[in-house]
Amino acid sequence: MLVLLAQERLGLGSVGYGLLFTCMAVGGLVGSLLGDRMIAAVTATWTVRIGLVIEAVLHLALAASTSAVVIGVALFTFGVHGALWGIVFSSLRQRLTPPALLGRVGSTTLFLAAGGNCVGALLGGIVATTYGLTAPYWVGFVVAVAVAAATWRVFDRATVARAYADPAPERAEEPAVT
Repeated sequence: MLVLLAQERLGLGSVGYGLLFTCMAVGGLVGSLLGDRMIAAVTATWTVRIGLVIEAVLHLALAASTSAVVIGVALFTFGVHGALWGIVFSSLRQRLTPPALLGRVGSTTLFLAAGGNCVGALLGGIVATTYGLTAPYWVGFVVAVAVAAATWRVFDRATVARAYADPAPERAEEPAVT
């Protein structure tokens, strides 16, 4: 979808399209390099919450903007967010999952993410064909706002603090599956 958006809506060629992805990649590098400091500055709770807003804003920008600069900035910001999201959620998943289940939970997470991307690409193509090129981004915006609203309280400070607290003695003694 992004290649069509870049060509048809933004009027970019292959180099411009590549530059859009470069913006996201540079954002990812910045997030990776500065992630620990950025998360410490705003806390894991607010990293997640701000990330939920960034996802919604990205979809809004892709749906509404005709400016390559605006889309580039949105993709850069999304790249930073992607790196921070990976850091926080990997940490939370590892802290909240019993050691014996880490492999299963990790592979299930990957399966759902990859499968969701495939289903989303298929549905996005159908929506774009039926309702227009920006329609999938409008749907993404609505879904992102709904997800942010539904999960905002889930990622409160107390919940995240419990995840980062010392493990309970019974959890620390669980045997690893070999």
